[in-house]
Amino acid sequence: MPNIPSDFCNATSIRRGSIHYLSFGGCNYLGLAHHPKVLAAAQRAVDQFGLSSSASRETTGNARPHSQLETRLTSFTNLHSGLLVPDGYTANLAALQGLQNLGVKHALIDSRAHPSLKDAAQLAQMQLHPFDHLDAIHAKSIICSLNGPAVILTDSVFTTDGDLAPSNQLLNILRESDWLILDDCHGFAVLGEQGRGIANHLDLNSKQLIITTTLAKGLGCAGGIVMGDSLPVESARNHSIAYRCTTPASPALVSAGLEAINLLETDSSLHENLKQNITLVRQTLRSLDIETHDLPTCIFAFTIGDEMNMKRLEQNLLNRRIILPLMEYPNGPAPIYFRLSINASHTSEHIQYLKDSLANEINNQHCGAIA
Repeated sequence: MPNIPSDFCNATSIRRGSIHYLSFGGCNYLGLAHHPKVLAAAQRAVDQFGLSSSASRETTGNARPHSQLETRLTSFTNLHSGLLVPDGYTANLAALQGLQNLGVKHALIDSRAHPSLKDAAQLAQMQLHPFDHLDAIHAKSIICSLNGPAVILTDSVFTTDGDLAPSNQLLNILRESDWLILDDCHGFAVLGEQGRGIANHLDLNSKQLIITTTLAKGLGCAGGIVMGDSLPVESARNHSIAYRCTTPASPALVSAGLEAINLLETDSSLHENLKQNITLVRQTLRSLDIETHDLPTCIFAFTIGDEMNMKRLEQNLLNRRIILPLMEYPNGPAPIYFRLSINASHTSEHIQYLKDSLANEINNQHCGAIA
């Protein structure tokens, strides 16, 4: 058996009982959920604000960090307006309820979009029109047949396999009264200059673009935000029950988010390490004859043999103290598949240990690719 690396840290390991496992799962892409400066900011804020603001932001629950982070995120991403909400799921609800108030009645949705987008459209009483995964031409054929304003809904980076949506093409098919919502939960803090997200990465600039994201993944804290032109954002602020009648994220975790943004802007090693690790994982998988994408995203999905074989492989890797999640997540690329995620805190030794362990376990078996 290959030697187990000794330099596990909280951002790369999971403890079960007394045993630490090297984890290639989750979404803590920059390791910020365990960064000492982020943790210290949260601890200071607990002393000042307590654990909860205990009320809606529209009543007495709008602590100073909520407004500060809302402004800071909008400035950081170079978007016009922002609305801080409790989490990423609520961000999609608030955005769609805001568009409902503006008269949008149709929602086109990528067939593999995150379920929260579908829930949000249904709760906003919009008529759903699925389009084929990543197929802007199919989306165009649908939107051109509709009467009245519509919104296109898609992940920017798909949660299960790291694919990128054809965001530019989707923007180009919008009519004057239409909107595009990009759920950037797996792109924000990862893509773009200093982690500014998908809009910066692809140089998207349109008043018809709305960005929603969580702060619990790449930023490592808690909360969600709706960002874009002032019209849809302020409509969500004024009319969304998902925002107006909900207690916001803990002020302590929001304060930690402010420190995390500082780190994105000042610590270039975070993204340098992440980019190196993404490249190294891609090379590792291909050296094992596992096909994978060429994208700058942290997520890799693949299959190895049949379901029984994959379950056996997952257990054998656990025996080697490696967590490589075998997933049956909604809207995945296959009924069951491995989802490997890499973060900036992984070392080359961690990745080498994964490579050696996989090589020993698969024993030159054929690896099935996921497109």
